[in-house]
Amino acid sequence: MTTPEENLGSIFARPTANTVPNRAQGLGGLVPNRGTGSAPPPQSPTGSAPPPPKSPEDVKETPPPAAPSGDTPPPQAPADPPAAVEAEEVEAEEVEAEEGETEAALAKTKHRTTLYVSPALHRRFERYVRAARGRTNTSAVLEAVAAKNSTTPQIIQESKVSVAAGNELFPEDPRAVRYLGAGPVQIQIAPTYAQLQVLDTLTAKYGFEARATWIAPVLNAFLPGKKEKVPE
Repeated sequence: MTTPEENLGSIFARPTANTVPNRAQGLGGLVPNRGTGSAPPPQSPTGSAPPPPKSPEDVKETPPPAAPSGDTPPPQAPADPPAAVEAEEVEAEEVEAEEGETEAALAKTKHRTTLYVSPALHRRFERYVRAARGRTNTSAVLEAVAAKNSTTPQIIQESKVSVAAGNELFPEDPRAVRYLGAGPVQIQIAPTYAQLQVLDTLTAKYGFEARATWIAPVLNAFLPGKKEKVPE
């Protein structure tokens, strides 16, 4: 196949006064994109074309982080370490043990108190105490109270003596009432604190302020010998 020869004479011809040769004429097909008037798009360093710019509608603002709501629980304080909890438990046990020892020591403490009985009841009481080895005033009184515990209310009611004349219209004067076995003679006893608490509880239960008020008739009903009776 024979290529036709291209006439290049016009390119190398001597210019005239009225003509300016265009040396690029006829070479436009040898340079890419020449003669079209548009520059090639810029290339990115990686060789790929940059993406087209985004429109304002495509650009969206990033929403700010949400503020914590009011329902968010406050931060909790760290729990006590196991060593602190164990130390508190040991301290509580020591305090409880000390209180128990104090109560035990207090319960064993002797508390001297005085009962008032009649002369006849006092003689019977002394004979009863001397009749058994190791028996004391305190043990004799506690023995009588325990033995007559179930019938004490009845004993008190039957031992009530009024020394003032009364009638159906006026109630009797409480200060004019005495109970069998009561009198001016003293009996000293020394119960422990725990035993005294029982006696005080019974005193309040029977409605009295003084222990001797109800213990005297109980001794009168318990002790052997001639018992005092309500006069007819």
